[in-house]
Amino acid sequence: MVDLINKLGHESFFNAFADSPANLAFVEAQFKDADPALCDAFLESVDESAFSLSEWIDALRCLGHWLDAHGLAMELSDQVGYVCCASTAVDAGANLTHLPSLVSEMLEAYGCERAVKK
Repeated sequence: MVDLINKLGHESFFNAFADSPANLAFVEAQFKDADPALCDAFLESVDESAFSLSEWIDALRCLGHWLDAHGLAMELSDQVGYVCCASTAVDAGANLTHLPSLVSEMLEAYGCERAVKK
């Protein structure tokens, strides 16, 4: 998590999460011991997308809720990849422009093949 804060910069990090303690708690829990390479890949994906960091975290939380509801688990790197795939759907002409909604729509339509039973 410290790596993520350092890469974003303290001010940018706290501005991104000032209005959402739930998202901050999620980031702390998920990225606390994450591989620095995953943090880099995550931030690069956020930067290259049309969505904000907050939307990415909301989308990851949406995916996490879906996984829990279905008794499934998935590595954080695969979760980031799933959200990245959803974010690129906008470039391919998807109608939704809210990343968590895109993730929810994809999960409903296609599920998640990398998820495994808990």
